[in-house]
Amino acid sequence: MFTSHLKRVILCGCVLLLFAIAACNTQGSTNTTTRSSNTSLSTPTQPPSQAKSTSTSSTASHDAGPIVILSPTPVPGGNSYSQMVMLPDRTLIINDVGKQPGADASSTAIVLVITIKNTSAKSIMNEASFFQLIGSEGDTFGLQANTTTSFFGTIASKSSRNGTITFQMPTAAINNLRLLYRSEIATETVFVSLNV
Repeated sequence: MFTSHLKRVILCGCVLLLFAIAACNTQGSTNTTTRSSNTSLSTPTQPPSQAKSTSTSSTASHDAGPIVILSPTPVPGGNSYSQMVMLPDRTLIINDVGKQPGADASSTAIVLVITIKNTSAKSIMNEASFFQLIGSEGDTFGLQANTTTSFFGTIASKSSRNGTITFQMPTAAINNLRLLYRSEIATETVFVSLNV
């Protein structure tokens, strides 16, 4: 009787040992999966400086960075500061870029004369929050109050809106400025280098 009881204990011990080994393998494969998915999440994406140099893109995905305009399209008949960015539903035209004295001795006002043309069959938005200047150190500058207010609002199909927008910034930050234009359509976000 003792021998049969001993056999049962050994058999139960072996079954428990098999369950423990199976649990370790399952846990090990879960950790491997987790490590694998973490690796894919931390893989760096293409930096904006290596993005396509294009003025038109309709294939950008929702998680893509902004379109970087490295070679701007000149405006026909425009000055050396003018450039045009064509997006799927609108055209952003920078007619002129200028500098003016700022609010104090250490600041400068950057003034852009802009046209937004709606090239689509439906209305688009044009808001002050769509425009920011980015300095070479990554500093961000928003619009000032003396911007043309009639420039903003809904733009009907096949219509355009002209205006002057002004940014106030430290004079030391005016080199290598880029306009960040981020409309209501995230895939149409662009960085445009400004010739100041």
